[in-house]
Amino acid sequence: MDKRLTRRRVMRNGLVLTAAVAVMGPLSMASPAEAGESIDSITLALPSIPERLFIPQAWSTQAGAILSLVQEGPLTFGDDLALQSALADRWERVDPTTLKYHLRSGVKFGDGSPLTADDIVATFKYHMSPGSQSLLAAFYNSVESVEATAPDEVSVKLKAPNVQFAFTPAHMAGFVFKKEQLADTKIGTAQALPLGTGPYKLVEFAPTERVVLEARDDYWGPKPVIKKITLKAIADRPARLLAMQQGEIDGAFDLAISDIEQWKKLENVDIKTAPSLGVYTLTLDHSMPPFDDIHVRRAVAYSVDRKGLVKALLKGYGEAATALNPPEMWSGVLPAEDLSAFYATLLDHNSFDLSKAKAELAQSSHPDGFDVTIPASNSDPYMIDIMQSVVENLKQIGIRASINPIDNNAWLAQYFQHEHLGMQIMAYYPDFPDAANYPYLFFSKDQATQGGMNGSNFRNDQVDASLKIANENPDRKKRADALKDVFKVADDDVAVVPIFWPDTAMAISSKYNFSGYTAFWYSVPWAIRGFGLK
Repeated sequence: MDKRLTRRRVMRNGLVLTAAVAVMGPLSMASPAEAGESIDSITLALPSIPERLFIPQAWSTQAGAILSLVQEGPLTFGDDLALQSALADRWERVDPTTLKYHLRSGVKFGDGSPLTADDIVATFKYHMSPGSQSLLAAFYNSVESVEATAPDEVSVKLKAPNVQFAFTPAHMAGFVFKKEQLADTKIGTAQALPLGTGPYKLVEFAPTERVVLEARDDYWGPKPVIKKITLKAIADRPARLLAMQQGEIDGAFDLAISDIEQWKKLENVDIKTAPSLGVYTLTLDHSMPPFDDIHVRRAVAYSVDRKGLVKALLKGYGEAATALNPPEMWSGVLPAEDLSAFYATLLDHNSFDLSKAKAELAQSSHPDGFDVTIPASNSDPYMIDIMQSVVENLKQIGIRASINPIDNNAWLAQYFQHEHLGMQIMAYYPDFPDAANYPYLFFSKDQATQGGMNGSNFRNDQVDASLKIANENPDRKKRADALKDVFKVADDDVAVVPIFWPDTAMAISSKYNFSGYTAFWYSVPWAIRGFGLK
């Protein structure tokens, strides 16, 4: 299993708060190419191909990369990551707990049958059914009911006001299935390829090896420029590079940032990068010594050379994290200039300063230091390298730290047990861009339990009250004010120690244009987002 796939898939499962926001918007997709332009076929590499093409049981970046061309939801993400209409040509929040989606007319599945409201209802209810064991069920935790209130209308009733559910119909949790197919136990296999309303249909699937997709002539949206797309699995990173060099592939997704300079040396290859919206952070267990001491937590925070790690590990493709949220996560809540001003008000312990680290440790209840072992996934491309740097810096201030590299599954299991967590390193990539997502996962008392993401066991009533406002009130200013309060309190108490925000990267032959590469490329029909011949 690919390193990035492991991180994305497992660390999302069941850990995302879901809710709703009032927005209406027309479809606005980038034009794929000039009239008459077409590309007969392209071949692109992925680190892996799933064994099954059924999102509820195969939730991963790679599954999304394939099925986002086949299936789509009522909404989608624009190139600016804002919500846009897709299968729903309009939608509205009727009241704080009711959303309605009006379906676009003339939409067909790949077999020519029409899309109906019942298909969307069946899809949503499938995820909500305990018997389905859908990996995306958590995205529907806030839903009370879903029903077809007209032949072309779907209404969703929430259990309580919830701002984040609006994003659910736009990513993999919202990909719509044909109702009849959901009853087929073989769906997602080579014998029962899933149908969708997207611009492509699946025509060949060799599990773990490759998929072949063909453009649909009857797609409701922008006509696909590429007639045939082959996606093949090349797990070995040097082998992927060699395949590109020899012309066996036209591009590759999910490049390791550390490999970018090698890819740049290839002739006629363009590298596309974008902020991934991911974050690497340390969690420090507030519930027990030594990290129940604020001075110890500050000492650790001052010991992380964020800028040095971005330079050494990310080769400049990313940013040193001054807070948990990457700037792009605040889109629609706080303007960039206001965010910069707010982040500037946070305490300076997110800067690298070993003299201040020593001074903080001297004020703590452990002035002579202590021993600590930090577990880290040996499947992640950055965790162990990050911790090697941090460990060396901690030793300089008297903290005797060591790393315990362990299997990814074992590492996740111990983290989510929430027993004697001590110091941990965590990486997380979101499914949608909302400013309340990360703080809920890492700061909420609800997540400081077994199975939760709050590895710091951070608990603060003021933070929980402000998170409630941010998660329930759609008013932009009220959300911004509440979240500022959350970040200020969490920063003062060193709830986490953010490290960096990495970019995401892909390679594409320089004979092609591709302007639609974003953090959520695998949740949108990427092949019709600014893809064409130069």
